Amino acid sequence: MPAAASAAREAAAIIARPLRSLREREEAVRLYRRVFGLAADDPAMTPKLLTALQRNGGSALGAFDPAGRMVGFTYGFVGTEAGATYHYSQAAVVDAGVQGRGVGRILKRAQATDALRDGIATMRWAYDPMLARNAHFNLDVLGAVGRWFVRDYYDLTDAGGRSDRVVVEWRTGGVSEEAPDADVAEPVAERSLATEDVAHLVGGTEWGEARLVGQIRLLPIPAAWTDLSRADSARASDVRDRVAAQIESALTDGMVLTSCRRISPDTAVYQLTPAGRPTPAEQPTPAEQPTPAEQPTLAGASAPTDGQVR
Repeated sequence: MPAAASAAREAAAIIARPLRSLREREEAVRLYRRVFGLAADDPAMTPKLLTALQRNGGSALGAFDPAGRMVGFTYGFVGTEAGATYHYSQAAVVDAGVQGRGVGRILKRAQATDALRDGIATMRWAYDPMLARNAHFNLDVLGAVGRWFVRDYYDLTDAGGRSDRVVVEWRTGGVSEEAPDADVAEPVAERSLATEDVAHLVGGTEWGEARLVGQIRLLPIPAAWTDLSRADSARASDVRDRVAAQIESALTDGMVLTSCRRISPDTAVYQLTPAGRPTPAEQPTPAEQPTPAEQPTLAGASAPTDGQVR
């Protein structure tokens, strides 16, 4: 059987649902700590927290293989910002043995369905913009839109350097258990160019240097950020600074991040596209329009593998 078909069958056998017992919450905490490389007694996640979330409008879901083994976990909570209500996905983790098999997507769909039961049709989460694989999952696979950028989100240095984060918005009103392929992102003008066209257009462009093509900005980044940061921390820091400046500039100009695809073993390319015109209900009044200084108050973070890094 071809590898793609085999992976599809394996993914189809995975079931994601809310956690149902203390034992499952304890298992989720162990998986969380294992994926993040945390100590067995690390207090960052506890079964009591997951119980409180589930009893108060939040989410705590596991992905289970046919044998009943938990292979993925996600949790979140309700957030509000300038009158908007959304479900904030704080973390999504996938066991190393099943990464790349669609478990992250299954978890996100299930989390969206869980939020929809409470009448919430929008999700947000954050990811490190230097992690091309996560960016591709969030923007291209799920169809979320990168709307905000927070430099040094957590005011600390993590494994990848300064904790910059892109905050994405995912309109999930079309996601349901009855129609699992119906997730549709908010339309944006000229959402993306073909990968082969991007590779041709950015030839010779340095990482962190944007190229304007019509109304679209193309921004190359390292395809393997972790390798670069380990091999040359000074260069990695410079690239992160340049990428941050380009994203900040584009978002200030009314653009959003809509795609990130690898064009070579070394390089992936963001596409930043003019945002679609907001509906009257979404258009903030001048007094409500957030300034760059206010943007860091936008919601929290995320976690690794198939799309998030906390």
